[in-house]
Amino acid sequence: MKKILIYISPEKYSSLFDLILGYDGGADIVVPYSDTGGEDIRDIVYSCVYTRGANSRKNTAIFIGGPDVNKGDEFMSAILAIFKELPEEFRVSVVADPHGAHTTSCACAVKIKKALGDIKGLNATVLAGTGPVGQSISILLAKQGCNVRITSRKLAKAKKVCAIIKDKHGATVTPCEAWDAKTTKNAVSDADIVVATGPEGITLLPENVWSKNPRIKILADVNAVPPYGIEGIDPRDDRKKTADGRTNIGALSIGSLKIRIHHRIVEKLFEEKGQILDLEKIYKEAETLTD
Repeated sequence: MKKILIYISPEKYSSLFDLILGYDGGADIVVPYSDTGGEDIRDIVYSCVYTRGANSRKNTAIFIGGPDVNKGDEFMSAILAIFKELPEEFRVSVVADPHGAHTTSCACAVKIKKALGDIKGLNATVLAGTGPVGQSISILLAKQGCNVRITSRKLAKAKKVCAIIKDKHGATVTPCEAWDAKTTKNAVSDADIVVATGPEGITLLPENVWSKNPRIKILADVNAVPPYGIEGIDPRDDRKKTADGRTNIGALSIGSLKIRIHHRIVEKLFEEKGQILDLEKIYKEAETLTD
């Protein structure tokens, strides 16, 4: 029986990146549903659970994509609510990875953890952390005991995102404004870990700022398009030790592990029916991969 992956997204066009990785992860057929709204979810779920027998439903799975992690959470909540209305055997496996945020953040968090070991009690600053990847990495670091600070050019936006994280994930994250060299310097002044999660081609942390801060142990950047998010970090750096004792983690090394994680979660979806792979479960899978 063929393994069918249903890809749902509110975007006008489904992510070609995600569709390719769906096939590479082991799906025989990937069915894209783009421009999907909440009203479409019920029909999609019914089509998934009623078309195959109890022992065959593990061969159908749903992948939630799109550009917005909060919209992804809404889709996941809608699917779970529909599942609760149905008999227990009518389930398929579901994963959410909007904008690749969960798999990317898990890759980054795994590399940070492997570089430092126990990170409980360390301070982490996530620059431009209000986007999908920034939110996800902040949640993972906070859940592992880090004191996490999210920056934004506008404090109100950072406060809003921190409130969402607290409400949905129970993680406490501190908002911080950073819009120029001075405010950025303040944002990383007591950081042990700095992660840049801003848009492509924008430098968030100049070298003349981080190089003068001896406390920083980890510099991680998810931006693979020059100029990079952290000046002086090579995107190929893979937990590279520097002369002054820091560890650099570049975007390409994070991206390489991210793709392996993506492949793994698609593979896992088809192992048994009814799995719900959220951010923390994806992270557990990421930890099992040899890096």
